[in-house]
Amino acid sequence: MKQRLSFIVMTAISVALLMASCSAPATSSALPPTGAASGPSALSVAVASTDFGVGSPRVPFVLFQGTDPITNARSIDIIAFDLGSGTPVPGWKGSATNFSDYNVPYWVVFPQLPHAGYWGLGAVVTLADGSQSQAQFTIQTLDTPSAPKIGDSPPASHNRTLKTEPDIAKLTSDANPEPGLYRMTVADALKSGKPTVVTFATPAYCTSRLCAPVVNSVKTVYADLKDKVNFIHIEVYKTFNPLVYADEMTEWRLQGEPWTFVIGADGKIVATLGGPISPRELEQALQPLLGL
Repeated sequence: MKQRLSFIVMTAISVALLMASCSAPATSSALPPTGAASGPSALSVAVASTDFGVGSPRVPFVLFQGTDPITNARSIDIIAFDLGSGTPVPGWKGSATNFSDYNVPYWVVFPQLPHAGYWGLGAVVTLADGSQSQAQFTIQTLDTPSAPKIGDSPPASHNRTLKTEPDIAKLTSDANPEPGLYRMTVADALKSGKPTVVTFATPAYCTSRLCAPVVNSVKTVYADLKDKVNFIHIEVYKTFNPLVYADEMTEWRLQGEPWTFVIGADGKIVATLGGPISPRELEQALQPLLGL
């Protein structure tokens, strides 16, 4: 019954998409809400983060044609549908932004989702050759997400550093670590009067191409902005054999990884970036804090 309801909901979204964009052929008229493809060459969407709050959450996603990521889509227009009751009705509309400077190119959209619940997001995709196709996916928004949110003061963590643990191999699973990411505690960074980037990720133990390169992105931006911004990488695991979650994962109420937080000089969070983060997107999040 639940699968049948999902099929009806997604079909209703597809019909609304056709009405909103008559030039788009219905190549995937009823994709399951998980974003899984309904055929070997169907266009589908993989949502790359979780723990979305109400308002305008950052929703990163990757396009797939069958099992292969689509890297050359020209544009993606999104329509949001409230799935709380009855037949979905189109609401917020907007365009997604592409970030191709990442291992797997991804897109980000900030839909306006005013209350908690399940939302359908219909995508009209313009491909490189000018043709259009469709895909649908769902997310859940929460009144109070678990992770710290924009405007919060983050925990003043006393994370391990090279001062307290000189063996960098115990601080990170990164095969090529940047020592500059392990010299400062969050507590000290919050008192420094400078913006701060805090990233929770596990380079070696992440099994997805979407999350493994996050620390590489942070290292890239660190090389350019290390004199203006504090950069801190907190490894998800405090021991690797066996794998045991770091205390800071609980302190920050993180239910998964990766997460990157951009914190202003005043100690307030200005950006929460779950999932993939490219150098360009991270730099864009820092620019307002640096007057750029």
